[in-house]
Amino acid sequence: MKRVVFLLLGVVLTSVAMGQTTDFDFQTELEDLVETLLAEDENADVEQLMNELQLLQDRPLNINQTSREDFERLYFLSALQIDHLLTYREQYGQIYSPFELSSIEGFDPRLIQLLQAFVYFGDMDAKPQAFRFRPRQEILIRSIRLLEEQKGFQEPAKYEGSPEKLYVRYRFTSSQVNAGLTAEKDAGESFLSGSNPGGFDYYSAFVNVGLGRGKHQLFLGDYLVRFGQGLTAWQGFALSKSAEVGRVAKFNQGIRSYSSTDENNYLRGAAASLSLGQFEWNTFFSYKNFDANRDSIDEVAVFTSFQSSGLHRTASEIEDKNSVAAMTAGTSLSYAAERFSIGFSGIHFQYELPLQRQLASYNLFLFEGEQISNLGLNYQWGINRYYFFGEAAWASTNGLATIHGVHASPADQLELSMIYRNISKKYNAPLAGAFTEGSQVNDEYGFYVGATVRPAAKLSLRMYADFFEHRWVKYTTAAPSKGREYLIQAAYKLSDRWDVYSRYFYECKPVRANGEFTKINLNQIRQKQRVHVNGAFSDRFFVKSRVEWTWYEHEQLSAGWMVFQDVGYQSAQNTTSWWLRLAYFNTDDYDARVYAYENDLLYQFSVPAFYGKGLRSYLSGKVKICEKLDVWMKASRSWFIDAESIGSGYSQIEGNQRTEVKFQLRFKF
Repeated sequence: MKRVVFLLLGVVLTSVAMGQTTDFDFQTELEDLVETLLAEDENADVEQLMNELQLLQDRPLNINQTSREDFERLYFLSALQIDHLLTYREQYGQIYSPFELSSIEGFDPRLIQLLQAFVYFGDMDAKPQAFRFRPRQEILIRSIRLLEEQKGFQEPAKYEGSPEKLYVRYRFTSSQVNAGLTAEKDAGESFLSGSNPGGFDYYSAFVNVGLGRGKHQLFLGDYLVRFGQGLTAWQGFALSKSAEVGRVAKFNQGIRSYSSTDENNYLRGAAASLSLGQFEWNTFFSYKNFDANRDSIDEVAVFTSFQSSGLHRTASEIEDKNSVAAMTAGTSLSYAAERFSIGFSGIHFQYELPLQRQLASYNLFLFEGEQISNLGLNYQWGINRYYFFGEAAWASTNGLATIHGVHASPADQLELSMIYRNISKKYNAPLAGAFTEGSQVNDEYGFYVGATVRPAAKLSLRMYADFFEHRWVKYTTAAPSKGREYLIQAAYKLSDRWDVYSRYFYECKPVRANGEFTKINLNQIRQKQRVHVNGAFSDRFFVKSRVEWTWYEHEQLSAGWMVFQDVGYQSAQNTTSWWLRLAYFNTDDYDARVYAYENDLLYQFSVPAFYGKGLRSYLSGKVKICEKLDVWMKASRSWFIDAESIGSGYSQIEGNQRTEVKFQLRFKF
């Protein structure tokens, strides 16, 4: 009877529910995730995540036909939620509407609303959409300009090119073929002149061909590899510690086409993915140049470090561009049953020149030389309300690494996540991207536990604790060290249109400091407190309000705070949308900086760090000119009170104002 009631109500409410999924809904869900990632790692490749999600939005999945592997591409679905969805589908058959999803364990209104952006409720017996998908093409053009003149552009100019940042991309998508071309030049890089007579500073292209009714894939050009829990290889987006405590496990995604502007963290060559019943085999070969510092030791050419900024503006940056080549080859073989999978991966790297790092204690156990290999064994196993995952890996530097975790839902209102990691100081893997505290997957021992509790219908509590240890010296420490990190967030649904959350974050870890006679470890303590409100006065007008405080303690004490007010508008047919922000910030120094996400252009993300004392405002918007043409714009300005200049080095601006304008066109046909 319950099933019949859901179906009858679903028929009535489907169109209404689908209509409630707006760009603002999707943006709000992504905002906190992006803000957390970029605050921890400014080089996190969130653009690649958005590209992949945008492709799924343009080509949504039939919820009644989609496999586990395709659901795993949606980062916001946990393994247990996917299990519950597939089990429900097996027991009751076709799912007719978003309303029906509320009867599936773990699917709250927030998750259902987000999921609607990527699925449709098609017939179970319909011909798979992948083989009746109309080809689509897209051209996107973007220009960004800082209005104030930076020191590097002043005569005699240190930067080779103009102040504009230019970006062009083309995408072709059909049932069997996906292809794309990306071209970019950063501010200060030359265009059609100097070191770039051929046009842009950076080019990237890919072609992905589906064979055997989509079961097999051939990749040419630029691509990413993602295996297991990231100990051997995980490129691009990787969700780590955040308020989404149930999303810490990685899904074995294999090979993916690359379409971002990170100029270093990808492979270039050919790859293939073959599906043989319950087995999947991936193999790849790559040969590409990357940015590095070259040198000569005893008349032998070497490179001493990697350059990851992707900037080629000055003579020294241009000299490092694509200065060293690397060959990478690898394979993976996995077996997947209904709720169990196991996989093996192997990768070998061969550099054109030997890597010879700077002589320093923190480099003692990091890889040096011309070649390195990695082997890994990973697993995933679901049992009732428990989902186990992990990976064990070996490096030819005689290092071992393991990660093991569990995600559990022992009660309807409780979810738990735990991860144990043990990565030796001799373990090195150039493509690794595992769950770690540091940016390098090397010398880390830790235990993480997170929980989501829903004690009442409108209240949810999210919290985690992470304890980590480094048994050798790091770049930022003077000796082996231990640290800990905590987060707790309480969110309350005030009404259908309004919600509020409060978050507290605490981190304590040793950082190198000046002692009486030598360098010592001294605990660095960071604390953050935030109160954030989202709301809507109507279907057209939205608001976001926040106040955040920060405290920092190391060799000195400092504090800061920030408050902002956002107002958003969306037209009835979603042809026009705008966001306006007014903000005030006041911090003692850079150590007490505050990060705040800003709405931006499509595929662009902005999470600037605010420090000092000042005001910030911006206006961003989108206008749909016609069915095939969209326009995005953003103008922002920061005023720094009592400041005579902004920034340092060649990026320095004389005065106390910083103004940036952005413009973007997207043409679809």
